[in-house]
Amino acid sequence: MARSRVPAWARWTVLAVVMTVALVIGSGVFTSTPQTPAQRAAALESQLKCPACQDLSVAQSSSASSAAVRQEVKAGIAAGETNDQIIAGLRARYGNAVLLMPPAGGLTTLLWIVPAALVIAIATAVGVVAVRRRRSLATPVPETQ
Repeated sequence: MARSRVPAWARWTVLAVVMTVALVIGSGVFTSTPQTPAQRAAALESQLKCPACQDLSVAQSSSASSAAVRQEVKAGIAAGETNDQIIAGLRARYGNAVLLMPPAGGLTTLLWIVPAALVIAIATAVGVVAVRRRRSLATPVPETQ
């Protein structure tokens, strides 16, 4: 039985291309339709935090302040505003507290970078100590008489 003479890299390349094409087609990138106003409102409401609640989105909350924010979102959509314009108006009124995911910057960035830097520094220190200890144990101690 004759073995295939196709190089292994070519088989992997073909597999990668087929998988990429399948993922792109399956994702619906080329068949997406514009959002309806109700879909836009739902998407925006899920990104906005209830002004009177703790860690609930406007879409999840039934409070009066959430109803007011939902009404502002619907009014902005009806007025033809973009999502960014609606969010900017709500941020001007309520501040960054109205966003479920506040923008990265300042102290927020520092709160993510410092722990990551500490983990990297500790891992490096442990690695250096382990390598030095292994080397010191591997070198024979000369005997003196």
